[in-house]
Amino acid sequence: MRTIRDDLQSGNLRRIYVLTGTEDYLRRVYLSRLSRALLPEDDTMNRTVFEGNKADPMEVLEAAVTLPFLAERRLIIIRDSGWLKSSCALADHLDEIPETTYFLFSEKECDKRNRLYKYAEENGHIATFEPLQEKDAAAFAANMLKRLGFAISDADAKLLADIADNDLHSIANETDKLAAYCYGRNEVTRDDILTLSSAVTQAQMFKMVDAIVAKNRRAAVALYRDLLTAQTPPAVILYNLTNSFYQFSLVLRLLRKGLSSFDIAQQLKMSSFVVGKYVKAARGASIDAVTAAVAYGSELEAKVKNGLLPDRMAVELFVMKQCGNA
Repeated sequence: MRTIRDDLQSGNLRRIYVLTGTEDYLRRVYLSRLSRALLPEDDTMNRTVFEGNKADPMEVLEAAVTLPFLAERRLIIIRDSGWLKSSCALADHLDEIPETTYFLFSEKECDKRNRLYKYAEENGHIATFEPLQEKDAAAFAANMLKRLGFAISDADAKLLADIADNDLHSIANETDKLAAYCYGRNEVTRDDILTLSSAVTQAQMFKMVDAIVAKNRRAAVALYRDLLTAQTPPAVILYNLTNSFYQFSLVLRLLRKGLSSFDIAQQLKMSSFVVGKYVKAARGASIDAVTAAVAYGSELEAKVKNGLLPDRMAVELFVMKQCGNA
């Protein structure tokens, strides 16, 4: 990536670039940047794109040997052709292609013994894009938000990357949502991230609340493990548990005052489905116990946020305490 960034900055662009590897998002980003640098976006006359393994090498060659029209370059973009891991007729005619033609290949897999690959290695640049490590994914998240005008702490950037499972496409989507949600501010906080996170479904939280209220430790722990297996960050689980018990406490108070499910939904601006789930769980719950669960969850969240307690341990403490010795 550094070589491509240097080429883009200097303007000294090579005749052939091969972008390979399993990190699709970065390949798309750099393919777009190189394409715009080589030709103006609106120059469709001198840009030809070939997609998939059904592309005809002879059609590519025909486009490649054509001189550019009122421009310095002709650009050929070839995506997912498979030509850099198997034999291809285009490799037999590379010397016929004029220097005014530039190639951009985007291929998930390549074979270093392939003739096209060797040609690209000698006459251009090959960049391999693999999934980022956890630290780099967090830095990517922070940089995306910085470009959008928002600051974020290192710890919160890591949380955001964890929620997105270090997938750059998912991180980009989450940062876009956060930018819209935090419009008018200049910082993204942990609470913003947790509020918008869709990693935990409402149905899963209902099940955990039911299990905890029933003091069914085995069921609660099993649900927690399922969430961990699904790569749900423990901090997100804790936030959603605390928030679910807070909503539960509101429903309980109004229920004890004699309000109907419909009236509760109207007053709290909750869906009737959500209220119905809490009403069903209310049979075995006390307001004091639920309120205490909210307070304990908030206390654990504060400790996690301040680095005083690992998030995974915090969830386990919450489940164990609320389930008692059952």
